[in-house]
Amino acid sequence: MEQDSSAINRQITEALDRIDQVLEGNKKLVWIVVIMALAIFALGLLLLIIGFNAGDWRILTPSAVVTALLYWPINKILKIRKENIELAVVPALVRTLPPEEAAEEIIKLIDKIRP
Repeated sequence: MEQDSSAINRQITEALDRIDQVLEGNKKLVWIVVIMALAIFALGLLLLIIGFNAGDWRILTPSAVVTALLYWPINKILKIRKENIELAVVPALVRTLPPEEAAEEIIKLIDKIRP
C-alpha cells in the first residue's frame, strides 16, 4: 500500500509539472494570438481609412472582411484563458485530496481539455 501511494504521489507530481509547462506554453501562444489580432485590426483599420478617403467600396469590403477575421484570435484567447483557469485550479485542488481522488481529478481534467 505504501508503494502504491508513493507511485500515485509521483504521478500527481509529474502531472502538476506538466500542467505548469502547459500554462507556460499557453502564455507564449496568447501573445502570438494577441499580436495576430492587433495586426488584423491594424490592417482592417488601414483599409477602412483608405476606402473612406477614396470613396471606393472595393476597398471598404475587404476591410470589413479583414476586421471580421478578428473573431478567430479573440475566440482563441478566450479558450486559452478558460483552459489556463482550469489548469491553475488543479494544483490547489489536488493537494487537498487523497492521492487516489487526486489522480481521478487529474484524469477528468485531461479528458475535458483534450481536443
